[in-house]
Amino acid sequence: MAARPVLRHDHTGQLVQVSFNNYDRAPFLLPEGEMIAFYDALRAFDLIANDPAMQWRHVLAPGEALLFDNWRVLHGRFAYTGERRLCGGYVNREDVESRLRQLL
Repeated sequence: MAARPVLRHDHTGQLVQVSFNNYDRAPFLLPEGEMIAFYDALRAFDLIANDPAMQWRHVLAPGEALLFDNWRVLHGRFAYTGERRLCGGYVNREDVESRLRQLL
């Protein structure tokens, strides 16, 4: 199990990652009023993220690949009936950033 904040910022304060996943949220305890405000905000964000008007949905065809930045795109999968094979792979963000610096 990973433990990370819901909102991660870089050294300049810029938002760089949203971890909207109960299994990745670091445990924390705030004063009661702040905890209530946090869950109110989380509920509001959930309503936005799960609004179909705010989503792009695509069913992959056999052999089709989808690449995305795991830090910049909220993503998930819906229930599926039938047979499928799904393969995932990850590339370290630091590796990509390092290569980009070499190319520029």
